[in-house]
Amino acid sequence: MVSKLREVQLIELEMLKQFHKVCQKLNLEYFSLGGTLLGAVRHNGFIPWDDDIDLGMPRSDYEKFINKAQDHFPENIKLIPNPMNLNILQLVNTDTKIKVGKVTCGVFIDIFPLDGFPDGSFKAFLHDKRILFYRMLCKLSVIDILEDRDRGAIENWIVRLTKVTRLNKILDSEKLLIKLHSIIQNYDYSNSTRVGNVLGRYRLKEVVNKEIFGKGQSLQFENISIKAPSQTDAYLTQIYGDYKKLPPVENQVAHDIKIISLGKDNY
Repeated sequence: MVSKLREVQLIELEMLKQFHKVCQKLNLEYFSLGGTLLGAVRHNGFIPWDDDIDLGMPRSDYEKFINKAQDHFPENIKLIPNPMNLNILQLVNTDTKIKVGKVTCGVFIDIFPLDGFPDGSFKAFLHDKRILFYRMLCKLSVIDILEDRDRGAIENWIVRLTKVTRLNKILDSEKLLIKLHSIIQNYDYSNSTRVGNVLGRYRLKEVVNKEIFGKGQSLQFENISIKAPSQTDAYLTQIYGDYKKLPPVENQVAHDIKIISLGKDNY
């Protein structure tokens, strides 16, 4: 009997197939990132307890995808930016319904822009802190719908203070998101020697020498081939350290996703 988690994975897999075909048709570059890349390398597919897919596209291809791709997907697959997650683009299956934290939505996969990052420690420090500041404000502006979790002592204190003072009510989420993405685009992917998923959960760990992404390679993921960075070992080691070692059993758990309806004929 197929588990509910596996059902979600199979729906995401079908969406990933469609995404790959659309990118080929439109001649757009992408790379698998994070747990998706780790799953491809370590498990030849999904990490068994993972329930999402992370992809990245160089910013120029990302913008082209936003402008051109929707017409190439079935009607039930929509391109929707997620303000809860810094306006990262998502492919959403609208025939499905899940609850992620406090938000109800369809089964989705995340598509991140890949941007340039400055060389030199001082420029890099300033750029990182500007991004971190606006990233924090963006998150605080939607704090009422964010997932409740331990973020560390300092961030937990900021969250509590924001809720008590209701600072989020005077923060304009849309304007803050526009400002955040404009700052990130100060450094172009094609002209930078350091690039990465600046909006990823691992922040600077996801910024690498561009040669690590390179022209990319194909990796097996379940029953399909997907694009991956040219130097997967260097990329995964920078983020996870000894990525070939499985985490303790107690940490092999899925995200806080509750399944409401997975629809029919989705995979």
